[in-house]
Amino acid sequence: MTPSEQRLHPASILFDTARYARIFAGPALLALVTSSRGGGPMGRSGYGFPNLDTWMWVLILPSVVLSVARYLSFRLQYEPDQLVIRSGVLFRNVRHLPYARIQNLDAVQNVFHRAFGVVDVRVETGGGSEPEARMSVLPVAALDEMRARVFAGRARPAATEQAAPGLAEQPDVETTSELLHLPLRELLLCGFLENKGMVLVGAAYGALWEAGALNRVWSWLFEGNVDARGLLREVVAALLGRGPLPVGRVFLALGGVAVFLILVRLISMAWAFVRLYDFRLTRRGDDLRATFGLLTRVTATIPLRRVQIVTIDQGWLHRRLGRASVRVETAGGQAGSAVRDREWVAPLIRIERVPHLVAEILPGVVLGDARWEPVHPRAFRRAVKRSIFVALIVTFAITVVIGWRGLAVSVPLVAWAVVTARQHVRHLGWAATSEWVAFRSGWLTRGQTLVKVNRIQAVSTHASPLDRRAAMARVRVDTAGASERSHRVDIPYLGVDVAEALRQRLAAHAARTTFKW
Repeated sequence: MTPSEQRLHPASILFDTARYARIFAGPALLALVTSSRGGGPMGRSGYGFPNLDTWMWVLILPSVVLSVARYLSFRLQYEPDQLVIRSGVLFRNVRHLPYARIQNLDAVQNVFHRAFGVVDVRVETGGGSEPEARMSVLPVAALDEMRARVFAGRARPAATEQAAPGLAEQPDVETTSELLHLPLRELLLCGFLENKGMVLVGAAYGALWEAGALNRVWSWLFEGNVDARGLLREVVAALLGRGPLPVGRVFLALGGVAVFLILVRLISMAWAFVRLYDFRLTRRGDDLRATFGLLTRVTATIPLRRVQIVTIDQGWLHRRLGRASVRVETAGGQAGSAVRDREWVAPLIRIERVPHLVAEILPGVVLGDARWEPVHPRAFRRAVKRSIFVALIVTFAITVVIGWRGLAVSVPLVAWAVVTARQHVRHLGWAATSEWVAFRSGWLTRGQTLVKVNRIQAVSTHASPLDRRAAMARVRVDTAGASERSHRVDIPYLGVDVAEALRQRLAAHAARTTFKW
């Protein structure tokens, strides 16, 4: 392709001004409060402050000037092997982004973007915590041209390497296939399973409670005068032994909780419909592309060569309905919403389709070949001691609050501690082949993480004093894309000899790996 130059869309002035207006909304509101309705001479209020219209001009004019200057100074130039971005008036900035280094081209289109036929574009190279460049806003056609040039520029080095002897054949970058599409039924089911409405409904309940309007809501639901605050006080007093237990009001409280849970599910379903509308995951050459959103349309790109970890999550309801969720973590991922947009490559997928999707993301990984190994036979003895200790601490705290009657809860708490420890250890497992290593854990909510051995950066063993006493250790696998909140390959309760053999085996593979991002 021949070099060419691209400028921002003229509507960028309007979008920039609107963004500055949101920043100045607070000062403008303060000016509105402090200004008098009656104006004085020379545009001043009766208190000597400038009138609101004067304040608005003072706040808006600089933002308009900055937006126009940004529009006039921005240049996007396509060179044969790199993207050149020029910006700035007083301080000129020139950034050179080689096509081969560009990892992600993410696009966001809200309702206003679509009305003007423009798009907000983020360019990421994986070299920092923020996008390398953000172009707000470009014409939609410019995004298509940018993608074509970047993909073509990235394909040239790959074609050169393919010509070298001994290298595997690279996939055709023009091949596009759809891996996943979520119809309306799956979107609503995803929202039902995610249960994301808890915060919103909880905040609404709190606001109604403080305003005293919750009484009217409950009275309307249960056809009678209900004092929500008094109901809670009676139930708490009965639990503390300071009054009779109002059975009828307890059932009334349970009815309120049921209504609360139903509202949470309904709001979560509606939110999933708006956020994930028309979710499509496609593969184009060596990249995955996820597009979704009703009001704000998001297009997120995931380079397959940067995928480090694949995690399969299943809650209790997921398993009952034969569904799962699949997410990935990439090397050099950015912080914020950009990562969240790319993490969930499959917010919801039928469990029988998971092996095919994993094989597309991590070539060479065949889930059916996994031979899961259990942890040490004495792992339950270790886990149950800790669970019982926590149960006894909770029992002691309850006893301090309500007296000796709190000891009655010790039996069910200890029984539950034993059950959870047994199930936790029972569902721990690991698998390792010459191509990949996997770890699974969880009882009610289960997670299964897979890492290819050529993505491993470090392998370590850890042993606490209790581990050393029991002749056990844990093996931890680190990759470039792992975060503290992720379900990592961190295998506990292994025999010392097993842990050391696994560490040496994985470390040998990692030592032979040449990383290429």
